[in-house]
Amino acid sequence: MSTLGKVLLVLNLLIGGGLAYLAIQDWQGRQTIAATGLRHILLLNGLPLGDQPGDPDAVPTDPEAEIPFVVVGPGGKATTTVGPALLKAYFAPAAGSEKTDVTLAVADPVPTQLAEVRRVFGLVKTHIEGQADGAGRAAAAFKLLELQAETLDERQQFQALLAAAKGDDLTNRLYARFERVLKAPEKADTSAIDAPADADEDPKDTEKRLDKAGTLREGPTKDEGERRARLAHLLIHLDQSAGWQKRVLMVVGARRYARTVGAQTFRFAEMIVRVRQLTDDDQNKFVAEYATLRQLAIARTQRFLDVTDQERRKVAEESRDADAVKALETQLDDPTVGLKAQLAQVRADVSNLLAVQELTERDLFEIQRVVAQTLDEIYRMEADLTNVERQRYSGKR
Repeated sequence: MSTLGKVLLVLNLLIGGGLAYLAIQDWQGRQTIAATGLRHILLLNGLPLGDQPGDPDAVPTDPEAEIPFVVVGPGGKATTTVGPALLKAYFAPAAGSEKTDVTLAVADPVPTQLAEVRRVFGLVKTHIEGQADGAGRAAAAFKLLELQAETLDERQQFQALLAAAKGDDLTNRLYARFERVLKAPEKADTSAIDAPADADEDPKDTEKRLDKAGTLREGPTKDEGERRARLAHLLIHLDQSAGWQKRVLMVVGARRYARTVGAQTFRFAEMIVRVRQLTDDDQNKFVAEYATLRQLAIARTQRFLDVTDQERRKVAEESRDADAVKALETQLDDPTVGLKAQLAQVRADVSNLLAVQELTERDLFEIQRVVAQTLDEIYRMEADLTNVERQRYSGKR
């Protein structure tokens, strides 16, 4: 081969190597762009749900493994697999620094949304079942359920169960929210809850229909859209820490995150309105009852004062009577001037007077007897005188 041929050969080899290098750089750039685009799509729409057969529950430890990961990108082109490195890089900023009861915000990657639910469910079970007693389980479950309530009645039920320290009931309600997300959707028969065509529905039928609607709402999910909504609602409202909220946003996507937070904000606004209405009703009821009770209290207070005044007067009268009785007892029992002493003296005087009177009467009787005898003698002497005079003067005639 000539020198020119050798130079051309070397030149071709150099050109080929340069083209290969440029091709590799172009491929790497495309991979970087594709990965950046995929992470952008994941941040908007979230991870795959993970409800298809063969969807993984964990990220393989092999860095060369390919993970089934179906995500539709721009132009309808779908990504079918990703490597563990992409998910690790995606979840690297998800670790939280806040200290919480359950460490949910970590940088561990998950391949699907349902895998994240299973991971969190395991942590929640460990935390609740590790509590010492029913009151501890109730408090732990309530803290995770508090923001999950979608109606004021449901929130009040949670609070009532916490006040009663019913940890098992609160735990069952919390676990049911996880299980209805993990369970595949079921097609429900909604014909029983459809409103009738005519407006004149019996109130009892309306109540039964609404009860069935509530049962369906609390039951299993009906389709993928409802499943994703319930999943996002469950994860978002487990913990308010910034790290966990960031991880949930990365799992469910910013769009779903914003819709879920907005919906719950609207529910909380309705709860606030209802609480204010109930508060106003209670206030109005309180004011009316307070006015009635105030009048009743005033009347009873006045009656109490009247009765107290009467009792005070009676006590004063009883005190005066007691003093009078004591004075009379003193007057009665005094050994020198008391009534009993006076009575004894009077009795003695009366006895003496009676004795004197008896002696006087005896003397009087004796005097009367002497007087009677003297009168008898005088009467006899008068009779004798009369006889003498009659005899003297009868002969002269």
